[in-house]
Amino acid sequence: MSNSALLNIGTRAMFAAQSQLSTTGHNIANANVAGYSRQEAQLTTVGGYYTGAGYYGRGVAVQTVTRAVNGFLTDQAAQTRAQSSADQTRADALVRLQSSFGTGEAGLGYAATQLFNAFSDVASTPADLSARQVVLARAQDLASMFRATSDQIEAQQSSVTQDLQNTVGTVNGITASIARLNDQIAGTRGTGQSPNDLLDQREQLIDRLSEYVQVTRLEQDDGALNLFIGGGQSVVLGNSAFELKAVPDTFDPARTQIKIDMAGTQRSLSAANLGGGSLAGLVTFQNEDLTAARDQLGLLAGTLSRELNQQQARGLDLGGTAGAALLAFGQPNVIAANSNALDAGGQFVGQLGLTVTDSSALQASEYELTVETGGTFSVLRRSDGQTFGGLANGATLDGFRIDISAGTPAAGDRFLLQPVSTAAQGMDRALSDPRGIAAASPLTATAHPANTGTSSVSSLSITDTPTSAYQGLTLTFGASSAAGRAYDLTDAAGAVVSSGTWSAGTPISHNGFDIKLDGVPASGDRFRIAPTTFASSSNGNALSLQGLGLASMTGGTTFTNAYSQTLSDLGVRVQSAQAAADVSAAVADRATQELGAQTGVNLDEEAARLIQYQQSYQAAAKVLQVAQKVFDTILSIAG
Repeated sequence: MSNSALLNIGTRAMFAAQSQLSTTGHNIANANVAGYSRQEAQLTTVGGYYTGAGYYGRGVAVQTVTRAVNGFLTDQAAQTRAQSSADQTRADALVRLQSSFGTGEAGLGYAATQLFNAFSDVASTPADLSARQVVLARAQDLASMFRATSDQIEAQQSSVTQDLQNTVGTVNGITASIARLNDQIAGTRGTGQSPNDLLDQREQLIDRLSEYVQVTRLEQDDGALNLFIGGGQSVVLGNSAFELKAVPDTFDPARTQIKIDMAGTQRSLSAANLGGGSLAGLVTFQNEDLTAARDQLGLLAGTLSRELNQQQARGLDLGGTAGAALLAFGQPNVIAANSNALDAGGQFVGQLGLTVTDSSALQASEYELTVETGGTFSVLRRSDGQTFGGLANGATLDGFRIDISAGTPAAGDRFLLQPVSTAAQGMDRALSDPRGIAAASPLTATAHPANTGTSSVSSLSITDTPTSAYQGLTLTFGASSAAGRAYDLTDAAGAVVSSGTWSAGTPISHNGFDIKLDGVPASGDRFRIAPTTFASSSNGNALSLQGLGLASMTGGTTFTNAYSQTLSDLGVRVQSAQAAADVSAAVADRATQELGAQTGVNLDEEAARLIQYQQSYQAAAKVLQVAQKVFDTILSIAG
């Protein structure tokens, strides 16, 4: 073995030890850099050369520098991070939404109770203008509270829209950077070495991307990564990135939907398509939670307003005329899809209208109507996904009627139906004159002075719109039976207009009014029912307005109970979302720790390696020193 061979072995050993020291130093320097993966110099033995005495080794060579990587753990960390981001984004938004709904004395239930109590004061003194003014003040408080809650919901919608636009811009910036790195990484493949720092940069960008949208990856032969979001839709292919767009919703321009631009063709992406990330969390919150809150608030506002206005119209104000509306509120709304057929003037060919027919049957939901071939409709109730088919013009569904208001919709046209969603928007008190409160009943009942029974008029309330004009009637009781006491209602001419059997606790109903009696009437007892002459002394309708506080309005329950249920439903959403966020955050943290244990830098291990490689370097230097001495000895002998 020649002395030059020994020099070469020592030199290669020094270069190898130096590369190991340099790589270890690089690891130590980047130990606290986010996204950095531990690197390691890979050594290989240089093939020996043949001599008559056998094969002699020629030392060591540095083959490459690799980075620690674990594909499974990397994917797992990214997926769990995306889910955690989606859950936390939705949970945070729900907490803000919950704060829009007041509780206790700041809640709608309390404000409604105050209004009903104010009607009680009017019923006690129907002619008292100060008591009537209190009713108007309480009505204004209730309307203002509804309007303020609605405004906060719409403000949060605007905030979500802005967040979606900002997030889409961030995602597009990240995917463009990943595409550029793909191009650089693919360009290094000709060197035969792995561009570790570029790979780390790309991995860090993918980690950031996972906070906004969930992606899966597929590596190409040239080292470039193709990225796909849920449903297999590509966002990065090699050195090309496809932009996401935040565009106005197909129906409601105030809302935002996410689309991806594929060579000029835009495809819609739902929250399920997005999979995870804050983008999916925002879309889920907008389309489910925010919409549900808007619908529930609108259902409460519309139902209460209609009931109050309807009962107000059944009574008489101090002037003796039918009561005017007490509250103004948003009416049912229909929004045509932007893809619907247009006429030559750019207007939609077909237009629809909604009319509430039964406020007690309304649902807290929006509906999507699709026009079928032949002119029939199918309607999807968005709150639960139930579909109603075979509907035609004038069809009634869930307490509202669908009418074609203009033109003829074309097959395939779609419409968003909002029977309750907009009711709380712009809600206000419609009545300003306290004399306009319809406290009086249009009918008055009085007992005949010659009655011998113990009965008296408990109440006479208007429960429905009369089928004919009110007229003077006489209620006369006849013989009793096991079922109760017979009665006849006769008009001024003595003709019987209604008859039946009275029993204790059961009102007698006719032409939209109910009369209730206390005590027991005797045979021959009579009661006179006639249009009210002096409205200032009647409180019948004030009592009916007060009774609305205990009447079933929405879902078969009172307003205050319905509002409590709304708060409860929202609270359940918040708690469920926060629990999901806590669980997914813990899973994401564990996945990140597992990945870090595989790919991160352990300073203790690197310090030990540093000493090991230092000793290797010193030993290699000793080999060179010995080779130099051998060379000097040979020269001295030759000399």
